[in-house]
Amino acid sequence: MTFEQMKIFLEAAHYGSFTHAAQRLGITQSAVSVCIKKLEEKHEVALFDRTGRRLALTEAGQVLLSEAERILRDVDLTILRIESRRPLDAFAIAACTGHAYDHWMPEMTAAGGEDFPALRLLRAGVDDVTALVMRGSADVGITNVMPSHPQFRLARVFADTLIVCAHPTLARRLPAEAGWRELADHAPLVWEQSDLTPTITAGLTAQRLDPGRLLDPKLRLASSMAVLSLLGAGRHLAVLPERAARAHLDAGRVERIGSLAIALPYWLFALRERDMDALAAAIARFAG
Repeated sequence: MTFEQMKIFLEAAHYGSFTHAAQRLGITQSAVSVCIKKLEEKHEVALFDRTGRRLALTEAGQVLLSEAERILRDVDLTILRIESRRPLDAFAIAACTGHAYDHWMPEMTAAGGEDFPALRLLRAGVDDVTALVMRGSADVGITNVMPSHPQFRLARVFADTLIVCAHPTLARRLPAEAGWRELADHAPLVWEQSDLTPTITAGLTAQRLDPGRLLDPKLRLASSMAVLSLLGAGRHLAVLPERAARAHLDAGRVERIGSLAIALPYWLFALRERDMDALAAAIARFAG
């Protein structure tokens, strides 16, 4: 399996669509289909379940997703470590959980300027972000899970909100101010199965709801984009970060259900010997 095949697979898995993957990579949809077919034939497994209107990862696909992400991240990290022999007081590499990487940090780092340092970003799961910072491979971590290790210093730098959304046709069938209890009548909900999951399940539990009844583990959607795409069918409610859904809400492609919300704070952290106060202030100021 080549790195190029891994990259094509990851794009298809993250977006749940060969068409979206092709657009992201600048290749044809048929090239994506052929790549996935060759992988499946060579290894004699199905990576995607194609029975529905949308692609869903099989168990083999889930394994490849996590391993391919790890392998490509390690390659990127090796390159960054070679290129960046930096002094201790500089911040060059930030490891981020998926939502921070997809919807917050690229805009900040692209802005640059005197008040905001240029950071090279790595996308990783929350445990990997913690490990990268712990061993010094990344200068800082940005995650939606508060680090608890005593070797870290941390600062809350920005916050998002998890909201409940639906296609307008479904939203119109629900009460204008639907509460959490009404969701049980419209289960299952779909969501991005990622580091957001613990926050979502904790939020539902706080409302005295059973996440096992409300969330559908069979729909293995790996990104907010995949969740938004599925909502187009008009059959599901979804839990989404507001920032990820904002453009779709503004365009009227999805609607928010009531005022249901779960707080989603983000934390910047580094080893205690690193003075990250200026960086934390810059990120918080930009996000605000």
